[in-house]
Amino acid sequence: MYVSTKFLSVEQLALTRLLFENSLLFAAFAHLGTPFIADKFFGNFRDDEEGHNGILPFLLTVPFIGGILFAILYLLCADWIREYYSTNSPLLIQYHILVIPLTFFWMYMAVLESYCRNNARIAVPNFIREVFLRLGNMLLILIFGFGWISFDLMLYLTIASYGLSVFTLAIYIKHLGRWYWRMPNRNILTRGLMRNMLAYGSFTLLGGIGVNLMLFIDRSMLAGERGLIQTGIFIIAAYIAGVIEIPKKAISQISIPLLSTSLTKGDFEHVRLINRKSALNQLIAGGLFFLLIWSSIDEIFYLIPKGETYREGKLVVLFLAMVKVFDTATGLNTEIILYSRFFKFATYFIIGSAILGFFLNVWLIPIYGFIGAALATMLTTLIYSLVRLFFVWRKFQVQPFTIGTLKVTLVLALLYLTTFLEPEYTFTKWSAMMAIAVRSAVFCLAYAILILKLRVSEEIEGIFNNLKARFL
Repeated sequence: MYVSTKFLSVEQLALTRLLFENSLLFAAFAHLGTPFIADKFFGNFRDDEEGHNGILPFLLTVPFIGGILFAILYLLCADWIREYYSTNSPLLIQYHILVIPLTFFWMYMAVLESYCRNNARIAVPNFIREVFLRLGNMLLILIFGFGWISFDLMLYLTIASYGLSVFTLAIYIKHLGRWYWRMPNRNILTRGLMRNMLAYGSFTLLGGIGVNLMLFIDRSMLAGERGLIQTGIFIIAAYIAGVIEIPKKAISQISIPLLSTSLTKGDFEHVRLINRKSALNQLIAGGLFFLLIWSSIDEIFYLIPKGETYREGKLVVLFLAMVKVFDTATGLNTEIILYSRFFKFATYFIIGSAILGFFLNVWLIPIYGFIGAALATMLTTLIYSLVRLFFVWRKFQVQPFTIGTLKVTLVLALLYLTTFLEPEYTFTKWSAMMAIAVRSAVFCLAYAILILKLRVSEEIEGIFNNLKARFL
């Protein structure tokens, strides 16, 4: 948040993020649904003694074919891309071709992460994606800011860091002793199963495209309709709100194999238990992040470089953060649908939401700019969450809300109301940092005490009791 806004212009920041986010969108269909295939069918091949019956070469070959097809299609559409961005975002045209290698790297990161996930290993892949890549990007921006490298070289080295991440994941799997390179077992990978896997992957990749359209269509359309400055303001605001989703990503990755197994067995009581616990703990973590962010939002914008420009996106933070908290509180509805016999509905809902989001952006961006993009994303996400919630309740009699949900909501509301009792003060760099530190420390302590006293979450109580036994 500080380094990017300090050393990159608003246009350069928007450009770099658009390149990486558009490549994520393209990777969603270039991998041909391979990560979803791994999550759905890995159990058919699971056997360490038999090298998982040769599923790894299959998982690596399918996305390579998809990546080649994507590259050809992208090059064929290059003239249209240049024409769309030429008026309001000409800087993007100079570098748009870089999305091709980035798409390949994102594609294989997703595939290798799914392989690690199905081998019950998520810590290192999450560290690479959430820590290594972020720190690497920050370091390269710092080096650029100090004038040691050009902007072009910074971009190329950043892309290379994504390639290094893919290589590191492969080395990690090799280190685990799970790099099983052998031909697939034909007794398991029969023609019938192959058809089922490819049909499932082909269908769910449409869902992957829809998800990424929902996530990134707003900023791409902003760049085309309003230019890179408004896009940069929106992106920074969206990143602030996006922090709320970090716990959800970790919890859902842990839950996916458990959900898939329970749904296969028809154990809906276990599905209900997993969903409620996940939803509650996601709300506890995401709600705390929302509280900490929004209570200090003025100080955050004051402290970041070019804050007077990025402050214009304050309402974007509010709209996106609120809907993200609600979405985390609804649990694992997407995963439940995706790994059940109703998996096709996951794709229908996502495609429908992507279409809705597209038309809302077309309508609202010309009128309200980045505020319109935020409203479009908020409405799309809210409707999408409610549709999934209702569908899972009707089909599985599974819903995520408990008395604990109400308790957490009341605690968050109570703590936020206390911010209105704070005296006003004159912002300086040190006073703003002190205010954030003190306010956050007080909120975290009060939040932890109230959550434990109200006995909201068994998992959090267990963690607290373990820590107490170890250190007291």
